[in-house]
Amino acid sequence: MERIFNLDVLILIRLWIYALKGFSLLKRDYEEKEEESLELRNKDLTCNGRGPLEVTLAQPTRTANGTNGHSLSDVPDEMKNLIIDKNRTMGLEQDPELLVQGWLFRDVCGGWMKQRRYWFVLSQDSLDYYSGSERGARRLGTLVLTSLCSVVWPDKQTYKQTGYWSIRVYGRKHCYRLYTKHFNEAVHWACAVQKVIDTKAPVETPTQVLIRDIEESKFNPEVIEHIYQHNPILKYTQSPLYAPLLAFPYGSLEHTFHSDKGYASVPEEAVKLFNSLQQLESTRDPVALIQGVLQTCLDLRPLRDEVYCQLVKQTCCTPQPHTAAHLRYWQLLTCLSCTFLPRPTVLKYLRFHLKRIQSRYPESEMDNYASFICEALEKTRCRECVPSCEEIQNLMGRQEMLCTVHYPGQGCCKLHISSHTTANQVLTRVMEKLGLKDSRNTFALFEQNTLWERPVAGSTIIADVLTRFQK
Repeated sequence: MERIFNLDVLILIRLWIYALKGFSLLKRDYEEKEEESLELRNKDLTCNGRGPLEVTLAQPTRTANGTNGHSLSDVPDEMKNLIIDKNRTMGLEQDPELLVQGWLFRDVCGGWMKQRRYWFVLSQDSLDYYSGSERGARRLGTLVLTSLCSVVWPDKQTYKQTGYWSIRVYGRKHCYRLYTKHFNEAVHWACAVQKVIDTKAPVETPTQVLIRDIEESKFNPEVIEHIYQHNPILKYTQSPLYAPLLAFPYGSLEHTFHSDKGYASVPEEAVKLFNSLQQLESTRDPVALIQGVLQTCLDLRPLRDEVYCQLVKQTCCTPQPHTAAHLRYWQLLTCLSCTFLPRPTVLKYLRFHLKRIQSRYPESEMDNYASFICEALEKTRCRECVPSCEEIQNLMGRQEMLCTVHYPGQGCCKLHISSHTTANQVLTRVMEKLGLKDSRNTFALFEQNTLWERPVAGSTIIADVLTRFQK
């Protein structure tokens, strides 16, 4: 009887040791280099394919029948979302279009908890979350996925601060901030959501649809006139703009790169820009307003196409096209064309608009501005700085600027330059004035202030150098 008791004790001790080893292994998988201990397995779909996605835990050994020797009932709750049981239906309903599902934490507003755990389901059309994983669970929210949605991938900074890997999914009305303790799981969700977004047809605004229609019908005057007559969105208005003319991705982070300037989101800044444009008609000093618009567009690249479209709109079918107030739009468009170019689609639309204006108002100030802008578009490349106040004043009158170049010693010369003149072009003209055109020596321009002196690269636009001096 004593021997039996000792044997039982020995068995219990061994079981206890095995349990400790198992707990240590599980602890290592969860807390030490979890990115390496988790493995994403996907039989039907990678990040670039289609089909149901599968996430499993990598196991070092397997039993003879191909299983790992454990059932779902033996796995802790926090690991169940990484395992798909082949004997159960995939999700709340047996739907083959469900791509990924599992437990994730999400930010919540109010209350003492910052994050709560929900059951998330990704389909071809939306990202939904439910109160639980059981069939018939209550759906708590839906984020419809379109081509304008965006995903921000997990970053180490958030993980170091919170202990969670985070992804953000931006929709039209909502932003889901999702958290998980496992890096591979976060990447898996981000990849799957991005794949769904990439399969969606591009979302276009009415203005973008009409721009395409105009491009397709530009050789048919009757169709073009019909388009303009029946679509007020293309024409001048005194009413405010409540939404951008172009579509912008949800969750664009462009404005965060210039947080010191207090920019709002890109769509909000687009609406503000149109309000600034309308103020041009009544302001006494348009130079500062024009410079502010140019600076905003130089900082927030997506707004460049938008402001071109807004100016095309405000210079089309104007009730009083020859007034000084209306010509302010043309003056801003002139400054814009000498600072940066729009993308090809908008550039074609702009060129078509300029030719149309020239044919409708020949020998007018609008015709003169349109001709100047057409020439500028052939030469312009993106500027480093917005035009100075002096340059803007000259551009408003379609005039060149006067630049002074000092020689070594006491001499100097004055040259007329445009918004496109480079240092090499100025240097060539200076050498001609000095009779050094055939010299074998190397010459360069230098910019100098009270603190430093440095050479100017040959491709540098001289107007940018002058702007830096005036700041």
